[in-house]
Amino acid sequence: MKISKKAGADEIPLTITVEMPDGYPSSKPPVFKVESDESMERAHFDAIVELLDEQASYMPGMPCISISIMALDDLDLSTLDLGEPGRYRSIFKIDVVNNSKQFTKSLKLAANGNPYVYYYRTIECQNNAKFSFAVDPWRAVYCICDAPHKKAAVAFMKTIRTDGAMDMDMLGKPGRIQVTVLEEFEMAPKAKNVGENGGSSGTEYRTNQDLDKLMNPFLAAAAGV
Repeated sequence: MKISKKAGADEIPLTITVEMPDGYPSSKPPVFKVESDESMERAHFDAIVELLDEQASYMPGMPCISISIMALDDLDLSTLDLGEPGRYRSIFKIDVVNNSKQFTKSLKLAANGNPYVYYYRTIECQNNAKFSFAVDPWRAVYCICDAPHKKAAVAFMKTIRTDGAMDMDMLGKPGRIQVTVLEEFEMAPKAKNVGENGGSSGTEYRTNQDLDKLMNPFLAAAAGV
């Protein structure tokens, strides 16, 4: 099997291995593995496997597998959809936010135009002297921010940790937040950004099950490389 990096370029030989799992084609799809002695980015290998998976899904069975592989003949690498390689995601938790208005303002500045979301639970504090200076306080706040590359992700987290006005303290003065980092990872090239439809958003959750539904699609297990 041979493909080209771009139209008119030298061809690159590929080796395609197909694993036929038990139950194929009635219950399980074939597993494709793509190898080459030539230098190619991992994103190209992933895109080729994705193309094979898609082709083989149209008509399960041995004839379809051979047709899928033949579809790669004379493939132009420059036509593949590689997504956005190199993006980084940061996920962290804050136990208590005293002034949610100050926090959301600071979070937006720290994100610097990058997409982010946050999930929170509210605190009833009308009769609690501990929160006498609080403004719409939150607890168990989970934040997710995507950056175009690792350097931007590091800069974002540095701001989150060191900004002296991310929140307000119990006396109503500017203060830092206590952060627990949950995950930092490189995103899969085709993983969706958080807040893709709106750029950023905040959502209140009431149960751990609600939180899982919100968070799970963005964790490394689902969106990491």
